[in-house]
Amino acid sequence: MACRTLVVPLRASAYTCDSCLNSVRPFGKAHAFATRAIAAASFRDVESTPRRTQQPHGRGREPRAVRADGNGFKGRPASSRPYSTEIATPQAVISGIATLPHRRLISLSGAEAAKFLQGLITNNVDSTRLSPFYSAFLDARGRVLWDVFIWVWPELVAEQGQWECYIEVDADEAESLKKHLKKHKLRSKIAIKDVPTDGSEGIRVWTAWGGAHENVQEWSEIAGFEDPRAPGLYRYLANADRETIAVGVQPVDAQYYHIQRYLHGIPEGPNEIPRETALPMESNVDLSGGIDFKKGCYVGQELTIRTKHTGVVRKRVLPVRFHANTTSRTSMAQTTDDDDDAAAQAFDPSFSPVPQPGLDIKALDEAGTIKKGRAGGKIIAAIGNVGLASCRLENMTSMRVSAEGGTYKPGTEFCVDVDGQIVKVDPVLHNWFVRRKEVLWDKEERRKNMSAKEQDDGELD
Repeated sequence: MACRTLVVPLRASAYTCDSCLNSVRPFGKAHAFATRAIAAASFRDVESTPRRTQQPHGRGREPRAVRADGNGFKGRPASSRPYSTEIATPQAVISGIATLPHRRLISLSGAEAAKFLQGLITNNVDSTRLSPFYSAFLDARGRVLWDVFIWVWPELVAEQGQWECYIEVDADEAESLKKHLKKHKLRSKIAIKDVPTDGSEGIRVWTAWGGAHENVQEWSEIAGFEDPRAPGLYRYLANADRETIAVGVQPVDAQYYHIQRYLHGIPEGPNEIPRETALPMESNVDLSGGIDFKKGCYVGQELTIRTKHTGVVRKRVLPVRFHANTTSRTSMAQTTDDDDDAAAQAFDPSFSPVPQPGLDIKALDEAGTIKKGRAGGKIIAAIGNVGLASCRLENMTSMRVSAEGGTYKPGTEFCVDVDGQIVKVDPVLHNWFVRRKEVLWDKEERRKNMSAKEQDDGELD
């Protein structure tokens, strides 16, 4: 298969008006935790700044890369090793690239591929859609089965002569997803097959964060786009024989990618989005542009649409920071990393004890003891002093999601009990996260961003 080079802009969701999209554009660079705090994410319109493209070259032909001094050399760059496994380099937390061996690709092709997929995932699919996007498969009860990226680009469709896509899913779930697709196939004219990850025809998933994406070379990519789930993350497909996709940048271990996800509050895979249990909105699939609330019928649509019309999502996955129970401090739920650099904590890989998934998050009373009663959240994952947690928004943050409100009070502190030791937990609200939620779910905010004609036509539910 020929190496196809393209980086495409995000496709606008069908249910969001242009004014809303201008308010929540895909995002600029992210500055991760290390020796400095997370800086404010800049909102920019990827559609207005398309990346360069070039003619694809054959897989058997060595591409011509460019040195930093502008002089060409033949062959792909070599590195002494494919990645570094040591989580100790601050620069790698700030900026880097990594291959993602825990993700796999499944090819879906055929004359009815787009129509078939349209009835199974939360985002809109049609044969004219030629850019990658984020989405999810749901069961009949509206629970998430798999979070996926759908990879489609013009060269792939042109080569096949019909609409085709690659479905990116967690590697451990690839076989289950294939069985799910075959179960719904019936007489649909489609073909389902694995995409190899090794050999001359192999394709692997890569990611870049911070400023590293600026060094990704055209010749190294098959396809790529800005990850819609958070600012500053980019995703690529590249031939399996590539040792790097960026000249002068050595790939690091995928653990750094997971750190980036936790810093931004991004759950991924069945361990963090429990299969047949998690709701798509509670896992922020909606805020990541993964749900088209105006598309036609698909498996799991009923509960998803009903939740959208109620306008209430009480729990969401948020990034959290851990610190020892030594001194009293104001909960970070009152600030955001984007608003106040002083609110950010340095990433500490040596933090101990690290809370384990499943631990209940509860409030502390004035005496510093854990309050009894209902938990405000639950730990999902953690690396060092950063992690993910499912949080009741009105109990753990200042966000309002319902008319009755919650129990949160300014200054409230939260913690988990790790083998008898109290570890404080700070939920973090990023500005871009709050803005996305307001535009998509708050009626008053949506009304401000809608034209008079749209309001007259009853577009605001």
